Amino acid sequence: MSRSGIVCVGTAILDIVNIIDTWPAEEQVAAIARTEFGAGGPPVNAAAGLVKLGAPFPVALIGAVGDDAYGERLIENVRSLGVDPGGLRRIAGAVTSHTHVMSSAATGRRTFFHQTGVNALLEESDLMPASGNAKLFYGGSPGITRKLDAAQAWPRIFKTAQNLGIKTCLELVPAPGNAIAELVPPCLPFIDYMVVNEHEAGAVTGLTLAEGRVLDWRAARTACVKLLEMGVSTLAAVHHPDGAIAVMRNGGVAARGSVKVAQSEIAGSVGAGDAFYAGMLLGIHEGWPLGKCLELGNAAAAASLHSPTTCASIRPWAECLAYAEEKGTRPAPSL
Repeated sequence: MSRSGIVCVGTAILDIVNIIDTWPAEEQVAAIARTEFGAGGPPVNAAAGLVKLGAPFPVALIGAVGDDAYGERLIENVRSLGVDPGGLRRIAGAVTSHTHVMSSAATGRRTFFHQTGVNALLEESDLMPASGNAKLFYGGSPGITRKLDAAQAWPRIFKTAQNLGIKTCLELVPAPGNAIAELVPPCLPFIDYMVVNEHEAGAVTGLTLAEGRVLDWRAARTACVKLLEMGVSTLAAVHHPDGAIAVMRNGGVAARGSVKVAQSEIAGSVGAGDAFYAGMLLGIHEGWPLGKCLELGNAAAAASLHSPTTCASIRPWAECLAYAEEKGTRPAPSL
């Protein structure tokens, strides 16, 4: 069977992005310059990112929302991004999962206040892949799906996908490190591709990948190797504001520096990691060389920085790569 397409499943979330002048101390006031609403959550961001990159294959979305006003807004936003929201099931009486994102204009860094809502009610059957022709199954995220986490359901979900002949991809979110350390390792024997940031990689492997804001490239490579040793079958990658590195089980290794985007041009960094993953997914699906996959991941992440929401400023993939070439990239180690 010739497979094509990516199914993105998991936690659909409405992002309520507040652009603040600076992060305040407790009992101090920060000014909100503006507020924007955006569809978020790993599967939504990946699906929207793929569509905006111009993925030449089917992209499907599976998740759930509540029957409230936030749910209506999330569905509208998903549709406006070019993604079919038909796979988002409405659950009566449930609160749509939403996150208040406080994005500092001074630094571009963001802080999250999350209401789990309907995602705490997800059943295993809600995310189980149906038989089909998809090539990749992308799921996220353990640590914020209370019922699935308690039932240790994520490994079974990914195993089911693999049994159907679909390659699996795991995404994480900034859940507490102890939750990631507990929930993620049992998934890894059923994961083919794993792309995470330095904090998530550290929580899973127990390694320290960055000192302050500087990536330790050698430690990042070691973490990728350890993720493969823990069960990831094909590829493990770590991304960071300095760049990204990936290691394949067949011995392939590549590292690429991030795109030089001026701080004054950054509207917000929420969703940049998901944009990176979307670029990687497109390249993986299309069989691109590993280095080019990393380059598109970095370019998509850079493009996403021009909007305070997760996906609005992502461009078609060739334009992202041209933008990255125009801006230039940071150095990466020779491997």
